[in-house]
Amino acid sequence: MGDPTQVSCELCQRGTERPTSHHLVPKLKGGRRGPQARLCSTCHRQVHAMFTEGTLARRLNTLEALRNDPRMAAYLSWVRKRSGGSQFRVRRWKGRF
Repeated sequence: MGDPTQVSCELCQRGTERPTSHHLVPKLKGGRRGPQARLCSTCHRQVHAMFTEGTLARRLNTLEALRNDPRMAAYLSWVRKRSGGSQFRVRRWKGRF
C-alpha cells in the first residue's frame, strides 16, 4: 500500500505529498468558485505551459477533456513511466493553444 501522506494527482495518478489546486475554468475566466482538481505541481505547471487560459476555459474545462487532448495524453503517457520524484522541468511550448 502507498504512503498514507501521499495523494494521487487527478491527471497522472502519481502520488504527491502536496497537491496543488487547479481551477478547471481559470479564475480570470470566471472559474473562481468553480470546480477544481488536485494535481501534482508538475502536471499543474505543464497544463499552464501547454494551454492558454482561454483554451482551458473554452474546451479543456474538465479532467476528461484534459486527459483526452492529444498533447496532454502524450505528456501523461511519458510522465507515468518516470520513477522517483514528481518534479520535472516544464517549458512553455511555442505552439501553446
